[in-house]
Amino acid sequence: MKKMIIITMSAVIALSATSVYAESKVNKSIIVNKSMSKGNAAIAIGKDNSANVGSVAIKGSNINKSIIVNKSLNKGNAAIAIGKGNAANIGSIAITNAKVTKSIVVNKSYNKGNAAIAIGKGNSANVGSVEIK
Repeated sequence: MKKMIIITMSAVIALSATSVYAESKVNKSIIVNKSMSKGNAAIAIGKDNSANVGSVAIKGSNINKSIIVNKSLNKGNAAIAIGKGNAANIGSIAITNAKVTKSIVVNKSYNKGNAAIAIGKGNSANVGSVEIK
């Protein structure tokens, strides 16, 4: 059982330091994610939940002629979203259903031993993050 938990947590950690551009249009823009993450957990349980550590997540948005940079150092954090339509972010940039034009968005944060927990319906919890809706 311990091996299964370790493998699962490793997979979550590996996936959390990525960039996601679901259902979005990115035009003439620069998006950089230069995060370092160690020993974090990103857990999303339920429908339409997201939990991110050290990531750039863009969903249902239009990004045009903009620069987006996430540079965070994350160690020993937990981002947990439970329920429906919740988001928990640590050291991340989350852009959801937004229009970003001719803009510069920068997140530079150091996060250690924090918890961002969103429980219920339609809630957000953020630590050292930028959230644009």
